[in-house]
Amino acid sequence: MDLALIVIALLSIGIAILFFVMRRKVQVEMAELRAQIEKQNASQAQIIHTTKLASLGQMVAGVAHEMNTPLGFVRSNVEVVGEMLEEYAVVSNAMAQSIDAVVRAADMPSFKAARLGAFEARQKFSSNESLRDSRELLRDAYDGLTQLSNLVVNLKGFSRVDRDGMDSVDLNECLESALMIAAHQLRDRVKVIKHFGELPKVKCVPSQINQVFLNLITNAGQAVGENGTLEITSRRVGSRVEVAFSDTGHGIPADVLPKIFDPFFTTKPVGEGTGLGLSIVHKIIKSHGGDIKVTSTPGNGTEFVVSFAVSS
Repeated sequence: MDLALIVIALLSIGIAILFFVMRRKVQVEMAELRAQIEKQNASQAQIIHTTKLASLGQMVAGVAHEMNTPLGFVRSNVEVVGEMLEEYAVVSNAMAQSIDAVVRAADMPSFKAARLGAFEARQKFSSNESLRDSRELLRDAYDGLTQLSNLVVNLKGFSRVDRDGMDSVDLNECLESALMIAAHQLRDRVKVIKHFGELPKVKCVPSQINQVFLNLITNAGQAVGENGTLEITSRRVGSRVEVAFSDTGHGIPADVLPKIFDPFFTTKPVGEGTGLGLSIVHKIIKSHGGDIKVTSTPGNGTEFVVSFAVSS
């Protein structure tokens, strides 16, 4: 009887020790798992930050390119207007001198010659187009300055450096900002067709949605190649807002389509793509409670459709 009690006691102790060891092992494994999850989240946050910086660099390059054109013709127009005004001043001065000569010669025999000189000066003055041309150039310069002003406004709206939290925004405004930033990559190569409907506000982080739209527009531009079309449609569908990006590019093969949102997956040559663009797009959209769908026909193009819930 005593032996049986001893055996039972030993078994109980063994079970308790085994339970303690297993519990300790589970605790260690859980701690390691939490550390791995935190590390993964930190890595994802770093990837998003790095991708955002890359988009910012692309944006700055695009803005510099866009600003250079209106700055160039504004400067040129101002210089030409200055030269025209000098020419106009010369003609005006000649006209004034001729009038003075006519006045002085009114009672002299040389009046006929003075009158002829005044008449010739009058002809030159009336036929001089410097004033009219200078006005047109100044209007062009004003248009250039307006373009620069709009570009700065869109740049501020795109980056939203003054606020990076949730806000109710019109997605059409985000699309316009992204298109302006990407304009230097699309111009003379991709025809952009816009079908923007009247949209209700959507609750989102504007800078992140701008990044999503810029990535999708840039990808479409790259898929189109040297000549093609990008059609962007925004619409309300029930309680959601949809934005569709449809291009006439080379399309995506059926075996590749399921992988396009995977991190680091890319069909671009080595050194030309990181495989993070669409992965980041997918993550941002999902974090906003949105959805993204893609359909593609190889050789005929691809369509991405992004949707978000309307702000309550």
